[in-house]
Amino acid sequence: MEILIKPRAPFDFAATARFLRYTEQEAVDTFTNGIYRRAIHFENQLRLLKVESRGTLARPLLAVTLDGGSSVSAAAMKMAENFARRIFSPDHDLKKFRAEVAGDPLMSKLEAAHRGLRMARWPQLFESLVISILLQQISTTGAWTMKRRFVEKFGEMLKIEGETFHAFPRAEILAQTAVEDLRAIGLTGAKAASIIQLAQRVHEGELDEDKLQGEENESLIARLTESRGIGRWTAEWALMLYFGRTDVFPAGDLVLRGFVTKYYNDGSPMTEREIRALTSGRWKRWASYAAIYFVAGMRTRIINLRPESVLLSNSDR
Repeated sequence: MEILIKPRAPFDFAATARFLRYTEQEAVDTFTNGIYRRAIHFENQLRLLKVESRGTLARPLLAVTLDGGSSVSAAAMKMAENFARRIFSPDHDLKKFRAEVAGDPLMSKLEAAHRGLRMARWPQLFESLVISILLQQISTTGAWTMKRRFVEKFGEMLKIEGETFHAFPRAEILAQTAVEDLRAIGLTGAKAASIIQLAQRVHEGELDEDKLQGEENESLIARLTESRGIGRWTAEWALMLYFGRTDVFPAGDLVLRGFVTKYYNDGSPMTEREIRALTSGRWKRWASYAAIYFVAGMRTRIINLRPESVLLSNSDR
């Protein structure tokens, strides 16, 4: 059984799938032979979600299937479709993003170089917040190495046709984990405590994904930052990379701040408030995609800025 999804054009499936794999240390999201795969729970059973392209950049089409276990129910397939839609953002209208940046020399260059790249997202709120916590105050490569240790230690495994796939650890498991167990894989005591408290809030229903979907950005940020270790920087990335908000620019991110000040303010320092005002005025409801395309441009060396490590803003420390 498979479900077909027709994304809005342009849609670059391969570029979006690769965006989830920043380094080969990535332990959950896999992309080989043109097929994206990840282990995830459906109806309390671990299965393998598979997404592949059946179309082109101009006429995109995605096929979604589930492997592993017994026969797949219609409800599980609907969940698979919803997960695929969240991960690949097929409904975002990038033609409108292109139109918005048409008069911007740098951003229009980045858009042309990465045309069809979507906001690649994590399918679960807990996962997006934990990854942001792991990223805090260390290099991106170091954070992905830590994520692999974290996933291999606390996540479940699925073996299919000789291959092993790791699922991201569930909140209900981490909610009962001791700080010492998390510190044993190299996490600081503060990060360990933050992840456990977050897992408890999610497990107990305090952070219900469905209920939070309808909240405005600022209200949602306020709710998320009630958790230990989650500041505005972390919350803004979650608004983008879980909730799919396209009008958010993580102004506390030092790399993104560096690009904005270098290319749009002659290198002069700017406050977070000034950066938010500039980005919302210049890119409006597509500010999140400007952030994504800055990252894409950095990865492909179209633009370059030191330091290259994505660090936590002062407001989150």
